Amino acid sequence: MKGISEEIGKKIYINILKAIFVITYGLLFNLAYENMETQILEREIQIITMILVFVSIYFFEKAYNKDDGQLAIQGIEVLVISAFTLTIEHITNRCQFEFKPYILSASYIFAIYFILKAIFLYTKGRLEFSKTFSDIKEIVKKDEPIIKEATKKKKDDKLDKENKKEQNKAY
Repeated sequence: MKGISEEIGKKIYINILKAIFVITYGLLFNLAYENMETQILEREIQIITMILVFVSIYFFEKAYNKDDGQLAIQGIEVLVISAFTLTIEHITNRCQFEFKPYILSASYIFAIYFILKAIFLYTKGRLEFSKTFSDIKEIVKKDEPIIKEATKKKKDDKLDKENKKEQNKAY
């Protein structure tokens, strides 16, 4: 991508791929809902939730070992998706939502989050790139003002002391 670093470009592409994955994830759940029995679907939801929890734990461990905040954020994102997956059935039954629109709307919300995150990363990358063209910081560092002490007060203090000495001698 023009105007941003390669590292930020990778992050943007990864977030776009995550958005595509989440939409695909929702579509697959809708297909599974149509073609499977509810007991088998419930079991698959539990298995997928466990897999996602293990993936999020893996991200947390990697983030802890590398002291990397970005990996920790990815772990949180996977954990939120796994919590969503686990609560799908409960929320649809409790709140009387239809399964298909609920899954689609949730997957769209997750996808919008990842797209907004990619836009934020792109904007931040462009801002950092544009700062490299400015040499104002170098100019400001070279021409720092010199701080001078006020010498007038010191002279006035000496004159006041001399005047007091002269006045004391006169009395």
